[in-house]
Formats: sequence, C-alpha cells, structure tokens
Amino acid sequence: MLRFKTFWQLPVILMLISEWNRCIKSHEITVDSPETIGIDDTGHLGPLYIHWTAPSSLTNLTDCSVRYHLEYYNTYQNRWTVIRTVRTSYNAQFDLEKEVRVRIATLLRGGCVNGTELKSPFAETILPPKVTGPVGSRVLGFGCVFYQKEFMECTWHKSLDDPPHSQRSLYFWHRGMEQAAECPQYIYSNGLKTGCKFCGESLPEFTNFNICVNSSSSNVALMSAFFSLQIQNHVKPAAIEVLHLEAGPDRSIQVEWTLPQERIPEHCLEHEVETRKEGQDKQESLQRIITRELTLTVSMEGAQRRCFRVRSRIHQYCADRGFWSDWSHWSCYPDLPKSNAVVVFALVASLVISIFVLSLCGWALWRWRKGREGKTIPPSHLNKLMEYSKGLQFIHKITQNQ
Repeated sequence: MLRFKTFWQLPVILMLISEWNRCIKSHEITVDSPETIGIDDTGHLGPLYIHWTAPSSLTNLTDCSVRYHLEYYNTYQNRWTVIRTVRTSYNAQFDLEKEVRVRIATLLRGGCVNGTELKSPFAETILPPKVTGPVGSRVLGFGCVFYQKEFMECTWHKSLDDPPHSQRSLYFWHRGMEQAAECPQYIYSNGLKTGCKFCGESLPEFTNFNICVNSSSSNVALMSAFFSLQIQNHVKPAAIEVLHLEAGPDRSIQVEWTLPQERIPEHCLEHEVETRKEGQDKQESLQRIITRELTLTVSMEGAQRRCFRVRSRIHQYCADRGFWSDWSHWSCYPDLPKSNAVVVFALVASLVISIFVLSLCGWALWRWRKGREGKTIPPSHLNKLMEYSKGLQFIHKITQNQ
C-alpha cells in the first residue's frame, strides 16, 4: 500500500517542480549588453580610447550595482587582457599594424538579482589595422640602443620595394608629451634617413615609448611601421677600459676592473669575465664567469699564463633585458716582456737607417768620381753631405744601444 501511494505522489511532485521553474523564468531578469561602443585614435601612435554607454534598460535601476567586463586582444602578448571597471571608458595600448578587437559585457549585482551577479552577452567591435602602401614596403631591421643612458639611436634599413629616392620619417610619443613629435636628429646614410638620435634627458623609463616610421614622400605611399618599447630594456653600457691583475697567495690571480663614468647605477650591472688559460702544453681553454662584483679571484693551477677580458650589462632586477657592452682589451699575467717589442723596433730602425746611410754613401761616391772625371763637386756641398751622413750614423748607434 505504501509503495502504491509513493508511485502516485511522484508525478505530483514533478508537476510542482515544473510549475515552480516556469514561475521563476517568468520573473527572471536579463541584462543587456553595453551600447554604442567606440574606439578613438588619440594620435599617440598606439594608445586607443575605448568608450561605450550603459544599456538603456538599466536607466532606472536603483537596487543593483552595474559594472563592465572589458576584454581586448593584446597582440604584444597574444592573449586577451581582462579589465573590470565601473567606468564607461578605458585607454589601452595597441599595435596599430594589427587588428584591434574589443568586447564588453554588463555585470549586474544586488537585490534586483537576489544577491547574485548576472552577466550580459558580449558586445564586440573590431577595428581594422592601419595599413598603407604595399606590404613589402615596410622598413626592415628596426632596433634601438640606449647608449650608457645618455643617448638613444634607433636605426632601420630600407625595404626591398622602396622606390628610388624615397624618404622615411620617424615620429614618437611618450606620456610626457601632449602630441607626437618628429625625430629631433636624423641619421643619414648615402643621403637617406636610416635612423634617429634622441638625447637622454627626454627619455622616460618604465613607460611605453611609441614610434612610427612612415613615408615622408607625398607622391609615394609606403607601409607605416609601429613600434612600442621601454627604453630601460635597450641599455648598452660603455666598455670597461682598465683591468688590474695582481698575484695573490697560493698561485691565485685577483682581477679588478674600474667602471667608466656613466649614468647606469653600479648595483644594476652584472659582469661577464672571460678567462683564457695557457697550459704548459701550449693548449688554450676558455672559461666565462658571471658576477656582480668588481673583482674576481682565479687560480693559476695548471696554467703558465692567464688572460682576462670583461664586459657588462644591466641585470634582470633593473630591466627585463639589455645589451652587453663591448669587451675590454685582453690583460694577461704574466705579461709579455716589453723589452721584446723594444728589441724588434730597434732592429727594424737599425736596418732602415743602415740602408739609408749606405745609399747616401754610394751616391756621394758616385758624385765624387764624376767630379774627378769632369767638374769637381763644390766643397761646401760635399761637407754638408758628410755631416748629414755622420748624423745618421750617430742615430744608428743610439738605436743599437737601446
């Protein structure tokens, strides 16, 4: 009997659940997407101003808060960037050579949705890239180097499809500027602009430095190229000029170097020491050591001679990346005797002077014989020649004594 009652109660329960769901759906609140999405170019060579309006259906809403879920495709990182904001506008950096994709949804939370959060469907807009001119006319090999944090040079090569005598112009912008400006000092090669030089005082670090290289010829349409960089990641320190080598106990060598005068803080540099060991069997081996100190101690065990050179760069705690400086000159211990070079120089000088003296003597003898056969050489000329020959012989003796 109990089983029979349960069998008939089950359909009733299912009907009640169905009616309850239908009642809830009839009162369910939906959220509309944002309206009138716009993307404006501010003329800053990358940052775009994204703006939208709230859905009109939420105009008289009082017991719920409204936020917006903004997503834009970051082409620098190849992923979507997500922003949540109560504002109806946002500024974001884009690569203007690529498609700009933005999508926005409305978020509703509060008493009107029983304390939950509802999200509307996305409203999406796409902005085509700013492509002008043939694809093959884009500049090649663009790169920037910030030398010793004193000045920066950005250079490029002309494309293969550039028409003859076509010129390029560079424009730049950073957050300290109201509008983009043209290159302050162009670099020329064979009459063509191939780069731009910036002074260090006008270069802010840890912010986007936007660059556009485009055509400056009114009758030639060439493809524009856009770049965005942070200049602290493009620093190249000056080369180290002075290395000191000092022998220590237990056949060790202490290497010490002096940093050049520049704007790069010492604590931001790391150094690579390359050491070359020359063994008794005349075999050479290279070793590279990274250090942040200005000294390094190396053992001389198994080596008759060691040579060192050093270069520097900014390490990862002061910048994401950087350029190595040029290598210093090699310094060796023990150094080659300087007397060898003096001897070689003296021998070469002696040989040259000897040949010159013999040539003068031969010429004087020939003139003397000619004078005896015919006209005699004036004594004054002969005396001057002999005095000049004696002077050269005196120089020859001094060189030999050295």
